[in-house]
Amino acid sequence: MFKYIMKTKLFLTLAFLLVFGIGVGLGVYIRNQTLNPRATIPNVFERVFSFLVNKGEKEDDDLLYYNTDITDFIVNGSTKTKVSVEGIVDKIAHEPDGDYHVIIKPLYVPVGLSLVSEFIPEIKLPLPKEGDHIKIWGIVRFDILHNWWELHPVIGWEKLK
Repeated sequence: MFKYIMKTKLFLTLAFLLVFGIGVGLGVYIRNQTLNPRATIPNVFERVFSFLVNKGEKEDDDLLYYNTDITDFIVNGSTKTKVSVEGIVDKIAHEPDGDYHVIIKPLYVPVGLSLVSEFIPEIKLPLPKEGDHIKIWGIVRFDILHNWWELHPVIGWEKLK
């Protein structure tokens, strides 16, 4: 009987470790697939003690949207996960997956530079109009399939004068 209990405990311990290991591995994989590959991730102490920081006081506060030059963003991407850029709406296209691709070009257009931003159905936002001068903010992604940086999803936008 004692041997049976020991085998059961060993089996349950190994099963727990296996499930835990798979969960950790899956979490790391999902994190690596969904985060900006160049983002700076806050360490444990920054996360735990973030309640001591008034929003906007800390330079690397990952809850803010960083104003970024659109041309620099198109060419180099960003190390920040959340950014805002300013530009002119060039085109709007409805995609089969329900997303709207809003193509933004810089105010002073270097030929051929444009930024893809994706409005998703889960975040209900009105669409800007072609030709609008806007400030747009969202989550930074590198689209490996198309080899470009994009804002996906767009979290918000405002029309500028």
